Amino acid sequence: IFRSEVVKTYFIALVASSVMIAVSLRIADVYPTLLSSLRHSLFQVVSISTTAGFATADTNTWTPLAIMLLVFLSMVGACAGSTTGGLKFDRLILAAKSVKARIVQQQHLNAIVRIKIDGVLQRTDTVGAVMTFIVFYVLLILIGVFVNSLYGLDLMTGFTSAVSCVSNVGPAFGEVGSVLNYSSMPVMVKLTDTLLMLLGGLEIFGLIQIFLIKWWV
Repeated sequence: IFRSEVVKTYFIALVASSVMIAVSLRIADVYPTLLSSLRHSLFQVVSISTTAGFATADTNTWTPLAIMLLVFLSMVGACAGSTTGGLKFDRLILAAKSVKARIVQQQHLNAIVRIKIDGVLQRTDTVGAVMTFIVFYVLLILIGVFVNSLYGLDLMTGFTSAVSCVSNVGPAFGEVGSVLNYSSMPVMVKLTDTLLMLLGGLEIFGLIQIFLIKWWV
């Protein structure tokens, strides 16, 4: 599995995020030593990226850089085929390669650019399906943020809770931080977050198919 560029990218992202967060925590003097900063950052990075939802620290007190990286990992999750939520690194890599291929085609109009992952040629409909999933994923987050803002939540709480629910992570930031919970949220926000969790957990289209049952045959 370590020959896979997806796995390599995933582990590089975990290591790089853990180190950057640890350094930022130490510089901000959140923890007394670099080792303790690395221990806390590594645990939270793995917990968030695997959408396990465990916490050993109050991440609301962490630096903006740490929060930004943890939100990014919440959105992406781990790899396809796992039980994690999020976009998955496979889709992220495929989307990045698709953008790169588009840029190359703009420069060389007659070029035929092939998109490959681990040496396997990706079909056009597969790339299209991935881009469609990403658009729907972002759209769900925007809907969640809109509802949360409508019911008076601050932007940090509204945005990160929507991301957390779509990705099935659990802890977010603000009023629903790692040492807090969703009990104080308005009823409509809880219902919206529940729907986001169902859509995210079933990869969006899995739940939508229930409402299109007449098309099954």
